Amino acid sequence: MLNYVLYQEKREGAKEVGKWYARAVHSGEIRTKQLALEIEENVSAKESDVYAVIKELVRAMKRHMQNSEIVVLDDFGRFKVGISSKPATTAKTFSPQANIVGTHVLFQPEVHIDTATRARTRALLSGIQFRETAKNDVVKE
Repeated sequence: MLNYVLYQEKREGAKEVGKWYARAVHSGEIRTKQLALEIEENVSAKESDVYAVIKELVRAMKRHMQNSEIVVLDDFGRFKVGISSKPATTAKTFSPQANIVGTHVLFQPEVHIDTATRARTRALLSGIQFRETAKNDVVKE
């Protein structure tokens, strides 16, 4: 269940001021070691082996993305590097040191398309259900 809280748009001048929206509420995080332990329960590999594979996956993804390749993890999604840059007056005056101001990871989740309805569903969100948190629950952001 994905938890959410309701909030009201109160910013003056906002297009939908006074309207209500949902915001996801996250109750914690799960780290690599915990994931490895969980995966160990469902496969015939030890937790230490799963952990080693996850760590090596991260290293391999970094290497390939920094080599201008898109990394595709089947049933998960695609990862690639994006660049933020500021403009140069001409192509000749552009330099990476002066004009490239940052990089970021772009993630595109895998999408499944229903052949009958043409509905698109992100693989990681397939079957998601929602639950409003109790009014006295602490919202962690």
